[in-house]
Amino acid sequence: MSKSLGTGMNPVAVMDAYGADATRYGLMKMASSQDVRFSEGAIEEGRKLANKLWNVARLILQASEGAAPEERPRTVEERWILGRLSQAQREYERLLGRFDFSHAVGELYRLTFDDFCDWYAESIKPRLYGGDADARSTATAALERLLKLLHPAMPHVTEEIWSNLPGRETRLIVAPWPEPLPAYEEDADALAAAQTAARIYRRSAVRVPLEGDAQRIFESVVRPREDGAGDREAEVARVRKELQRIEGKLGNASFTEKAPREVVEAEEAKRAQYLAELEALGG
Repeated sequence: MSKSLGTGMNPVAVMDAYGADATRYGLMKMASSQDVRFSEGAIEEGRKLANKLWNVARLILQASEGAAPEERPRTVEERWILGRLSQAQREYERLLGRFDFSHAVGELYRLTFDDFCDWYAESIKPRLYGGDADARSTATAALERLLKLLHPAMPHVTEEIWSNLPGRETRLIVAPWPEPLPAYEEDADALAAAQTAARIYRRSAVRVPLEGDAQRIFESVVRPREDGAGDREAEVARVRKELQRIEGKLGNASFTEKAPREVVEAEEAKRAQYLAELEALGG
């Protein structure tokens, strides 16, 4: 790190302000890019992730009342989170193998913040508090697996949470790395309809029709306060405009051939997202 480039930092001061795990995460987030400049925002992102993990772990451990970790999924969101944990693990391992630490911790951030905390934990709260034994054991098992994946990036907070799981006889640092769960990976897109509806509603207050599990999960996670009060036609027009912009970008050979693979894949993912939203909106 060079002071002349504005990248100098006092690690002790940063750890005092944000914590060791947040500092470690932030440095990993910065590590894979060229011309690295110190970013306090990356450290802050690590602090938010550590806090989010601590809070969701406390929720599960208190609500589960000592339930032993065991994968006993009975609902779509339980099969979905086990599939997402396995899917994310494969991508995480691939990125670590390339020493691509920035994208590796980004994968962990999305898995923890969006998938585990925002969707899974919120959707199973009623069953956890209602004393459902299967939900409690599955939640503890899913948390255990998440802690193992996060441990290389955030060793301190994960070790502390691990010590509070039931039946701990060894420390997390010497626990075996988890095996993937291919049987559940086919369910990794099972919440797509509810998530598409949530993106649309949070952005525009437009409700799209849902039913069954998708409706139940949407209501549990989003907790909508308006009944489709948004402007559907305006939202369709906005999505079409974004889709046209992305398709133009992906239709440009100079972009698809010269841009990094991750950048092109990100644009392709956006296109798929907007196509799903347009279909949900009936546009």
